[in-house]
Amino acid sequence: MFPAANSSRLTVIGAVVMVTMLMMAEVASKHPRKRSDGSVKQTVSLHLDPDLLLLPSRNPRPLHNASISPWTYNTSRDESLYPPVLSEAHCLLKGCRDLEGKEDQNLQSRPIWYQVMVLKRVKTNETEHSYHYRLETRNVPVGCTCVRHLVHVQE
Repeated sequence: MFPAANSSRLTVIGAVVMVTMLMMAEVASKHPRKRSDGSVKQTVSLHLDPDLLLLPSRNPRPLHNASISPWTYNTSRDESLYPPVLSEAHCLLKGCRDLEGKEDQNLQSRPIWYQVMVLKRVKTNETEHSYHYRLETRNVPVGCTCVRHLVHVQE
């Protein structure tokens, strides 16, 4: 499992890096290059400021066990992505806890989805060891919440 405090710190660091890269992409898009077939090739120089990675540490209250819809974190690792590690929430109950902490089936635990941006390393056709990064989005469950059962009224 991946501790919630470290997960949120990595998420914040990743978000800062992504925002910085998007700002640089805007600047670099003003200087397009042409390929041999005449199409425009856009490249982005990546400059990371190490001072941006030094964020003040906080100890937020871990919600994954205090929630009435508890969850755990599963981590996946993909070296072709940046960040290479993503934490995904997995709901522990089908129902939700009541005031005594017992599972109540009148409500349902459902994941909360969040769209994150990642960089995908893609091999360039030009040379054997040449790569570029493509910005992609992924939907990641970040926690769980309680919802009412969906009731369809038939007439």
